[in-house]
Amino acid sequence: MRLNYKFHIILCVFLTIFSCSSDDDDDDSKSVDETAIDLVTGIYPRSDSFSQSFRLGNPNVRMPLNISSVSIIAYPNPVVELLTVQIFQTNDLITDVWLVKANANQIFQDTNFEDIFDQNTYTESEISQASIQTYSDISNNTITLNFEGFETGYYRIFIKTNENLYWDNIYVDNNDLDITEFFDSWE
Repeated sequence: MRLNYKFHIILCVFLTIFSCSSDDDDDDSKSVDETAIDLVTGIYPRSDSFSQSFRLGNPNVRMPLNISSVSIIAYPNPVVELLTVQIFQTNDLITDVWLVKANANQIFQDTNFEDIFDQNTYTESEISQASIQTYSDISNNTITLNFEGFETGYYRIFIKTNENLYWDNIYVDNNDLDITEFFDSWE
């Protein structure tokens, strides 16, 4: 009788331990905030300032890409050594730029980030703390940043103008990545 009782206790303990799960069921979106400063959910590849960009994933960016009003573009993306950032159709100037190392994750693919993001989503303090590189006191409508020697991978570039704060997702390729493999990784 005593052995049977101990057996049931041990069995209950084992069942309790092994039946508990972490509720992650392979859905990273439950543990990641859609506004995480180091999250990349997609990018807009572009070879130059005149090329039409297309979408890979669902980019969690805040970049005005408008023909009739202010536009900011960052190219080429993926970046090989140099990235140019330009602001058009405005008297605004780029004043500060921050780079944040990021992680790509194909989550939030149905999220409308335009409904979530505004210029107050991140504070300058948050961006500065997460930043691995800062460029300050720029005061220009075009800047070129050198990424030579940067680790290959995803980054978020935060761009402050006189009036607003914008951000884009970029991929730095210092390892001669096969571009087809890169595009296929987003399918």
